[in-house]
Amino acid sequence: MAMRFSSVAGEAWRNLVTGTTRALVYAACFVAVIGVIGCVDVRAVVGVLQQAEHFRESGAAVHIVKAEGMIDGRRCDVLSGVEGITSAGALRQGSPVRFWAMPNSSVQTVEVTPGLLGILPTITQMQTGSSTGVWLSADLAETLGASPGSLLQSSAGPVTVAGVYTWPNDGRARDLGYAMITPVPADGRFSQCWAAVWPPPADGAGLIYTSVQSWGTDSQISVGQLNASLGSTFDTTTLLAHRVTASAPWAALVVGLVLGWIAVRSRRLELASALHADVTTPTLAIQISLETLAWTACATIITAAGLLWASRINNLDPSLATWIIGLHTDITGLAATLLGALAAAVTTREKHLFRYTKDH
Repeated sequence: MAMRFSSVAGEAWRNLVTGTTRALVYAACFVAVIGVIGCVDVRAVVGVLQQAEHFRESGAAVHIVKAEGMIDGRRCDVLSGVEGITSAGALRQGSPVRFWAMPNSSVQTVEVTPGLLGILPTITQMQTGSSTGVWLSADLAETLGASPGSLLQSSAGPVTVAGVYTWPNDGRARDLGYAMITPVPADGRFSQCWAAVWPPPADGAGLIYTSVQSWGTDSQISVGQLNASLGSTFDTTTLLAHRVTASAPWAALVVGLVLGWIAVRSRRLELASALHADVTTPTLAIQISLETLAWTACATIITAAGLLWASRINNLDPSLATWIIGLHTDITGLAATLLGALAAAVTTREKHLFRYTKDH
């Protein structure tokens, strides 16, 4: 018999509050299974992003063209404004100096254009006052007992330490591992041009050749990476697309269909009895949909909160995009559960009432 929507909704509510729907049990199953699938996928995405960040921080994304005395400092520095190049700068070897704190050893000096300072990792610099001066590697600063703001006496005269930079021993070239960097104007010729290209691969890497001036022969020019130990490139998009857990929404689809089917099919005797009492199949389908939507919506919200937490742990990139990837799994599970429940409801037959009673 046809029923008003308010009557159908009231019946669905009574089934929920009396435990007939077993909403808590199935909601817990949804959170446990769909939540785990989503969290595993989210953590896989975070893992790829962490690898990308490690690739960049290790200097593997820094491309270097070497051409002794042939690098135009200004051409190299202006590459920082090109799309795909986060920073760029030129360098050349300077005259070694001796510090009075260690007079028996000379220290390598490197003259760099202002743009190259943006490539140095983990810089500590003066908080107040002028930042003009030299930059020391962390190892050299420790040996000299220097820190940002220190005034050091050297064979080249007194120098102020503007900052200290780290240079990890992680496979990168050791050119600046124990050195003093002196910023100089970008005018003149240099021996190397460094360009931090991100995200790779990017066409910007090829633009570093434009910093080479026209004189000289091609045999004098070489190109490479600051750190080649991690490979020549890192394709984040491809790795994300081919991650092992990329099929998580499909897994959620299967789990949701099964969960929704079981949740309603376990009540087949109740549904067949309702049909025997002249409740129409469409009315029954609406009632089941309302009941299922109630507990799946709650479970989906709880799962979404868990996925947000999982997407933020050690995620250096904005977590919203990662969370949205997890939501695809969550929402797919919701839709599949509703579909499975609806399929179980509409395939229940009144004529099987006796069999359902016997099997119950």
